[in-house]
Amino acid sequence: MPKQKPRSSTQSATGLAEALKENKEATQAVEKAADDLAVVHAVLDTKLPKATASSDVDRAVERTNTLEKQLSASSKKLKKVNESLERELTDDKA
Repeated sequence: MPKQKPRSSTQSATGLAEALKENKEATQAVEKAADDLAVVHAVLDTKLPKATASSDVDRAVERTNTLEKQLSASSKKLKKVNESLERELTDDKA
C-alpha cells in the first residue's frame, strides 16, 4: 500500500472545517426529517378514527413514532460530533 504524505496542520484544519460544515448540514436534515415525521405521526394518531384503522395502519402509526425517536437520537449524536469537531478546530487555532 502506498504511503500517504503527512498532512499539514492547515490541510487538517481545512478538512475538519469541511467535515464540520457537512455534518452540520446532515444534522439539520435529520432534525427536519424527525420534525416532519413527528407531525405525520401526530396527524395519523389523532385524526384517524380508531374504529376504522386497520392493524396495518396501527403498525404504520407506531412505526412513525419509532422512526421519529431514532432520527431524534441520531440528531443528538450528530450534534455531539459537531461540538467535538468545533473544539478540535478551536484547539488547532490556539
